[in-house]
Amino acid sequence: MPSEHARDSATTSEGPSLLEERSVGGIFVHFIAIPTSVVGAGIVYLLATNEFTKRNARNALDWHLTVLAITVLAFGSLLAFGELTGQGVFGVAVLPSSVVAIANLVVPALLTLQTIVWVWTFVVGFVAMGKATFGTAWRYPLSPALVNRYGSHADVPGKWPLVILAYVVVLPLVIGGVFFGPTEGAVLFVSVFGLLGLIILLTPLTAVAMYLHGERDRPPGADWQPHVIAYLGVPVLIAAAGYVVSRTFTESVYPPGDAMYVFLAAFWISAIVYAIRWWGRYR
Repeated sequence: MPSEHARDSATTSEGPSLLEERSVGGIFVHFIAIPTSVVGAGIVYLLATNEFTKRNARNALDWHLTVLAITVLAFGSLLAFGELTGQGVFGVAVLPSSVVAIANLVVPALLTLQTIVWVWTFVVGFVAMGKATFGTAWRYPLSPALVNRYGSHADVPGKWPLVILAYVVVLPLVIGGVFFGPTEGAVLFVSVFGLLGLIILLTPLTAVAMYLHGERDRPPGADWQPHVIAYLGVPVLIAAAGYVVSRTFTESVYPPGDAMYVFLAAFWISAIVYAIRWWGRYR
C-alpha cells in the first residue's frame, strides 16, 4: 500500500504536467462563447496556436454553430409564417389552411426548442469550462463535429483578403439599407439584422483576417509587410475622437452610437486601403 508521502509525490508530479497541457484560452473560450456565440468561439479558434486551446475552441464552435442553426431555423420559420399567412409586409396569405394548422404547431415548437437550447448553453458552457480546468477538451452533448467535417472547405489561409473585400462591399449595402431603406416591414427587419451581423460578425472577422494575413501567416521575407496595428488601431482612435466630439460639441442622445458609426466608416476606409495595397504589392 503506498505511503502518504508517495501519494503526495504523485499528485505533485502530475500537477505541473497538467498545467503544461492546459491553457487559459482553452479554459475561458467556453465562458467567452456564452455571450458572444459563434463570433467569440470562432475568433479564438482562428487565432489559437496552442493545441489545447484550439480543441476547446473547436468544441465550443461546434455547439454554437448548432445553436445558431436552430435559432435561424426558429426565427426564419416565424418570419416566413407571418409573411405567408398575410401578417407580413405584403399582407397576402398563400398557405392553405391545412399547412397553417401544421405550422401553428411546428413554429411554437421550434421557438420552444430554441429557448431551451439557449438556456442549456449556459449549463454546458460552464461544464466545459470546468472540464477544461482539469485538462479535458470536453465535447458538448448532441453537437455534430461541424468544424472537423466542413472546416477544410473554409480553411482559406491564403485568401483572407477575400474577407476584407467582402467587408468593403457589404458595409455600404448594409448601412445604405439601414439609413435609406424602408422604415417598416420585413425589409427593415432584414436591415437591422444585417447591421447586427455587420457589427457583431463581419467586422471582428475582418479584423482577424487583417491580423492573420498581414502578420501571423505572412510568409517570411514577403515584399509587403503591412503595419497591421495601424490598420486596426487608427479606426479605434478615430472612433474615440468621434465619441468625444459627439459628446462635447453636439446634442446627440447617444454618443456611443455615433462613435460606432464613425468606427465603421474609418475601418471601412482602412479595409479599402489594405485591399488596394495588397492587390498592388502583395500578389
